[in-house]
Amino acid sequence: MNKKYLTFLLTVVLIFILSCAPVQEAPKTTITPKTESSTSTKTQAETTQEKPTVIAADVKDLLNKYKTKVSSIYYKYRGPETGSNFHEFYIKGNKVKYKPYLELKSLDRPESYDAIFIDKVAKTAQSYCTAAYCAYKGKKADLSYETTYISTVFDWVDVTSAEKVGEEVIDSRSTWKLNTNKGILWVDTFYGVPLKVESSGKTYRFEQISINTVTDADVVPS
Repeated sequence: MNKKYLTFLLTVVLIFILSCAPVQEAPKTTITPKTESSTSTKTQAETTQEKPTVIAADVKDLLNKYKTKVSSIYYKYRGPETGSNFHEFYIKGNKVKYKPYLELKSLDRPESYDAIFIDKVAKTAQSYCTAAYCAYKGKKADLSYETTYISTVFDWVDVTSAEKVGEEVIDSRSTWKLNTNKGILWVDTFYGVPLKVESSGKTYRFEQISINTVTDADVVPS
C-alpha cells in the first residue's frame, strides 16, 4: 500500500467520523421586547394610591356659612315624598316641625292631624293637630322616626366631597352648583343652604325660604 493511498484512506475515515459527530447548537437567547403597556403597568402599580377627598377652601366656606348665619329656617319643600305639592318646614336647632300637604283640608276627626314634630336628639316623631279649626286638638300618635324623618337643607350640605361646577340664579338668588357625594346641589351663596338638589334621578326643591324667623313655639308642641 503506497503512501498516497494510505493518506487518501485516512482522509476518508476522518471525514466520516466528523460527519457522524453531533452538531452543538448555540444557546438560544429569548429577548422580550419592552412594551409601553408593561412599563406603564409597573409604574401605575408603584405610584397609584387612593388620595384623600379634598374640598376646596372656598367651597368649604360656603358649606359652613349656615352655621354662623342661620339659627332657624322656614321653607316650603317639594320632593319625592310630596309629589307636586309642598310640605312646610320649621327648623330651629335639633327641633323640626313640618306640616304635610293635606288632600282633605277638614280636621274634624279624632285622628286628624296637620303637623309632625321631630326631635333629632331623642329621635322621636309625633303627629299633632294644631290648627285653630281642629275639632280635636293635641297629640295623635307616636310615629316611626326613620320613616317619618325627611332630610332637611342642613342634612344635604353635610357632605364628604364637593366640587364647584358652575354658578346659577335660582328664585332670584345666586347659587353655586356643586357636584357632591350626595348629588348635585345648588347652594345659596349668602346663607349656604341649598335651594335645589338632584340626586339619584330625583329632584328636591326648597322655596320661599325665611331665615331666622322660627321661634321655639313653632317647633315644640304645646
